[in-house]
This record gives sequence, C-alpha cells and structure tokens, in this order.
Amino acid sequence: KSFSRRRNTNHKYYEVRWKTVDASNELKYFKLINRAKNYNDYNAAAVYFHNPGQNCVFACKNGDIAIRTQGEWPAKWKGQGDFVMPGLDSSYLWQGMIPQDEVPFQYNPERGFVSSANQKPVDDVTYPYYLGRNYPEYRGITINRRLTSMNGITPQDMMALQTDNFDVGAAMAKPFIVANMKEGALDAIEKKYFDIFKNWNCRNDVGTQGATIFEQFWNSFDSTVYNDEYAQAPKLIMRPFFSTLLEEVLKDSSYKFLDDITTTQKETLADEVTTAFKKATVLLKQIDAAGKLDWEKHKATRINHLAKKLTSFSRFNLPIGGGTRNINATKEEHGPSWRMVISLTAQTEAYGVYPGGQSGNPGSKYYDNFIDEWVGGNYYTLWMMRADEATDKRVLAKMSFNK
Repeated sequence: KSFSRRRNTNHKYYEVRWKTVDASNELKYFKLINRAKNYNDYNAAAVYFHNPGQNCVFACKNGDIAIRTQGEWPAKWKGQGDFVMPGLDSSYLWQGMIPQDEVPFQYNPERGFVSSANQKPVDDVTYPYYLGRNYPEYRGITINRRLTSMNGITPQDMMALQTDNFDVGAAMAKPFIVANMKEGALDAIEKKYFDIFKNWNCRNDVGTQGATIFEQFWNSFDSTVYNDEYAQAPKLIMRPFFSTLLEEVLKDSSYKFLDDITTTQKETLADEVTTAFKKATVLLKQIDAAGKLDWEKHKATRINHLAKKLTSFSRFNLPIGGGTRNINATKEEHGPSWRMVISLTAQTEAYGVYPGGQSGNPGSKYYDNFIDEWVGGNYYTLWMMRADEATDKRVLAKMSFNK
C-alpha cells in the first residue's frame, strides 16, 4: 500500500498495515552496494533493502546480470489483502514474510537480459507465494519484445528504447475495433475520426491524433460495456482494469458483459464498439474544436513546482508523447523523472537526464534548464569520476567531514 490510515465511520475502524513504518536498515544496503565488486557483494547487500520494495538491478563488467524484486514481502495466501477483511480474526493477519532467499530474482537468465516495468516478476504456477494483482504488463511486454529482437545494442539504442511511445495495448485492441465497427452506421464526422484511428500506427507520438481518439473510444467502450451492470453497485466499487476488458474480448467475442441488460435485444461486440465510438465522437468534436486533438495537446503534460500551487514556478503543455502503456510512461503530471543509460565498457560510459535543473531556486537560470532536453529525449554525458581525477578542473567544490 502507498498509504496507511485509520478512520472512524459508523463507529467502525478500518486500518491498513504499511510495511514502511516498520524498522529496517536501508542505510546498510547503500553502504554495502556502494562498495560492491561482484554479484555476491550485490546479493549480500540487497537483503537489507526492506521497504519500500524496489527492483534492484545489477550488471558487472564480467558479464553477470541480475534483478531482485527486493523488499520485505508478506507471505500471503491468494486474495489476502485484496479486499477489506475482518481484523478481529487472526487468520486474516500477516503470518510471516517471504524469506529473503525466495524473493523473485533472476541471475544470468538464458534470454540474455533482465527487465522490469513493474510487470509481474513471477508466474502464478511455479512461484509459491501470492504477490497480489493489478500488474501493468504492457510496458514490460514491449521492452521484452524489443530487447529480444535487438543485437549489438549501443547506448543510443537504449536511449531510443527508453523514450519509445508504442502502445502495445492499443495495438492488441485495434484489430477487433476495426473488424467490428459498423462503418455504414457512422456519419461523416464519425467516419473522419474513425479513418484517423484506422491509419494510426499505435504510437503516442507528438502530433498523432489516433492516440487521443483511442483514449476517448476506450473510455466510452468501457462505460458502454459495464455501466448497465454497475448501475446499482456501491459508488466506491472498483471498475475492471483496462487489461480485463481487453483480454476478455480477445478471448471471447461473445463476452457476457457486452449484452446491455437494460434492453430486450442481445447486443453484440459490433453493437458495443459502434455505439461506444459514436458516444466518443461527442467528446472528440469538443476536443477538436479546442485545438487539442493532437495527443501532446490533449495530454498536456506539466511539471509542477513541488508546492504544486505555485503555478508560476511550473512548466505546462510540454510537447512530449508517451502515456500509461508506453515505455515512455509520461502522463499529465507523472512520468519517468530520471533516465539513465550505462555502458559497461572498459572505461564506463554514462548518460542521463531529468526534468528539472540543478537549482531549486526559481530565480536561477539553472532552475529548469534540463526540461527541454528531457522532453526532446536527449541525454547528457555523465562524468564517471576516477580516483586519479580528484584534481580535475571540473571539480567545483569539495566537502569534508571531520569526526
């Protein structure tokens, strides 16, 4: 959980346990990892990182690679913690933690790479512990496909990969949308937007309009499919994930929720797709009239000042692509805030960029000087300082700690 709170509602107490408030020793992890020379050193350090859970990735110049989904994870039975459960019954409480030698990890896998974009790190068949649900798989799918097909990878290849805007979820959905659209039922304006969507390459690039059309369609499609069943549901009930609807329709074109239970006829996938697109067009016309059909204008990415209310110190309407299911997961006000590429050549090469600047002072010319480079997918060369460079002219200042 990302928060912990306790509140009184109708004289009943609700509580969430959050691992981060438990004692741990992450400083020892950083001390040891900063001195690590090999895989064994990395492994010995990783076990001290308990919370919040992180993907700890390792690479060494001898060719070893590894990744640990590192943290102190509750050893839960399937479904435990997914819903509100009775706290007075001890069987619902955490019974223990996953042993550190059994947390998900990979070491020199046969495929030749490790990766994580928060996709599920294990399979549900062989791994003995329950790790919850709602893992966003789509970025991981794209990363793994790309890395599998790449050879002779250079730092520039990895920079391009980190800024890739392909939406594999949309690519999975597009064929059944096109195949089931009743084009004869569309008016001229609806047909215009549908033609844009048909010609879209499923990339959320700057200047594309298909991404905006797909987003509005999918929101409408979700509502068209599920609103009738959810009409009498509690207001705070969870809705199905994007992946749920996509996977169910791909498996079964007669998915039972496609039928509108408020009508006498039995609606088909073609009925729901066409109805949803026509509803989406109402909003698309408004978006188009406002000059915001291009994806980056519709998404309107902004970088807020940390106080958020200080708009004069923020940057708005950044011309950047990306989105929830893209490797470049840049959304309206959230995204990949630190991009880095390391090449473990004889002399280590490093490149990086972040959407800000070297100064937190809004009056400084360095306050936001990296933002435009970050938006453009550009990187700075990072100085990997060697011991013999202690007197290099690039050293601007030194800090000493006395006992």
